[in-house]
Amino acid sequence: MLMCMHNIYTVKGLWVLRSFVVYTARCCRQIFLAIVAFVMFFSLLAICTRAISSEVVADSELTPVTLQLQWYHQFQFAGYYAAKEKGFYKEAGLQVTIKNGGYDETGHAVAPEAEVLFNRAQFGSTRTDLLINYSQGLPFVVLANIMQHSPYIFLTTDKFGFNRLEDIGSQRPISLNLPNAGDDRMDAEALAALKVSKLDLSNLNNHFPTWDLSDLLLGHTQLIPAYSTDEPYFIEKSGQVPVAIEPISYGIDFYGDLLFTRQKMLDDHPDIVEKFRAASLKGWKYAMDNTEEIATLIMNKYPTRGPHYDKDFLIYEAEQIKQLMYSDVVEIGYVNKERWQRIAEIYQSLGLIETVNLEGFLYQPAQHDLWGAYKQWIQLLIIPFLIAAGVIAYLFLLTMRLKKEIRKRKDAEKKLKIQAEQDSLTGINNRYVFQKSLEQEFERARRYHHPFSLMIIDIDLFKKVNDEHGHQAGDEVLRSLARVTQKLLRNTDVFARYGGEEFVVLMPNTSIEETLALAQRILSANRQNAVLYNNIAIHYTISIGVTEILDSDTSAEEIFKRSDDLLYAAKDAGRDCIKTP
Repeated sequence: MLMCMHNIYTVKGLWVLRSFVVYTARCCRQIFLAIVAFVMFFSLLAICTRAISSEVVADSELTPVTLQLQWYHQFQFAGYYAAKEKGFYKEAGLQVTIKNGGYDETGHAVAPEAEVLFNRAQFGSTRTDLLINYSQGLPFVVLANIMQHSPYIFLTTDKFGFNRLEDIGSQRPISLNLPNAGDDRMDAEALAALKVSKLDLSNLNNHFPTWDLSDLLLGHTQLIPAYSTDEPYFIEKSGQVPVAIEPISYGIDFYGDLLFTRQKMLDDHPDIVEKFRAASLKGWKYAMDNTEEIATLIMNKYPTRGPHYDKDFLIYEAEQIKQLMYSDVVEIGYVNKERWQRIAEIYQSLGLIETVNLEGFLYQPAQHDLWGAYKQWIQLLIIPFLIAAGVIAYLFLLTMRLKKEIRKRKDAEKKLKIQAEQDSLTGINNRYVFQKSLEQEFERARRYHHPFSLMIIDIDLFKKVNDEHGHQAGDEVLRSLARVTQKLLRNTDVFARYGGEEFVVLMPNTSIEETLALAQRILSANRQNAVLYNNIAIHYTISIGVTEILDSDTSAEEIFKRSDDLLYAAKDAGRDCIKTP
């Protein structure tokens, strides 16, 4: 009897358990279907809303806006032409007028900053000097950095025989836009690089400011400011050899062209600003993926300055711009606040600006994703569905996507930092890294009474290599010297290309006797090295100046100058040798 009752209760228990499981499964199924219906409903609602919105934009009058360029029509502004001609602006509901830059009828340079400030244009293209205007209280906002690196260079030709700013001297006629140079413009990049090179601006023969390339070709001046995307092309076409001195070699790494607006435009019409920015960046991506098509478009619809600015030039310009945009590493338009802060510090050191807060200067684009589309609806209905699997899954995917984006940005910033500190030709440290290391090592040696030594290396008769074998062969010799020398150095040594055919080696905790022994090995290894180029073995020699820190030294600059003087003493002694104090 008891056994029978036990069996009955067991069966009933199992039946109840089964009923509970079935009921729970039905409830879960209904909840799941409700979630699916919820998601599908609002997905369809969002799609319909967007479709209706697009239809309204297509049928209504487009919003007119104007973009002011800072220079004449050329590939430098290709992304904006592409956005207009391929319909990206129209898709965003915008009717865009693109105004030419350069000089007006009176001979004055067109200033995009003034055009945007007084609302004659809603958007403008300019350079990093916009930060100077912002620091003076002008309400500008950077929307996108189109070029991650500046195309600004100091340009000369090989016939003048110099490739460093330090070699300008006081007699050589130059034409730079500097304070009190007789021009209404001033280039902060030029000023910063000249300051790093320790040149006395008041002692320069800079009385002939000009952007006219013919003055350089005719020898009226020996150095002009230029863009790496433009003037070197025309020097090569003339049969001469361009020599570019880059500010980045002196640690001056500014952004190139940027897109900007004014704060009132952003406050009053944030949707228009975001649409214009997004369409412009879409245009830039298209332009860089289709350079030949856009070059043809520019020739047909945007008249250039003259017949010399032909399609071949535009293609050349496009290739140079690709290198400056660095779009294989970062997204087009990428803005790095830390990098802008570094630029601000350089401006401050030059006395061009006071301390400035960048918060209002750098635009933060809106995040248009699925969460944004559903945000208002979820706020109303979040409690019943907070634990729903669909919401949880979405939040998980959103988190993963954000983490991926953060990793991507960190990787991009790391690569940009490497590029800013690396010589692009040889892959070793650049001048900026060396100068920073020299200052740090000098302070450390003074504090802890440690020795350190310095050697400066220069290739003998390097111009002859370029003249006889061409500049590509010369570049290969520079790379080869870097490889041969690097193998002989320690991990603690700082090896850098200082400029042109000149290299430097900073050796911490090293006496001059140890450095001299290493210099002998470097001298011998390069003397025995042969660079094979076009089946021709090119041999070269080097000269080296070696010194160490002395108790009487009051600055790192004194040590460098002493080593540099010893290098020239080695040259005067017949080259292919080492000179010490």
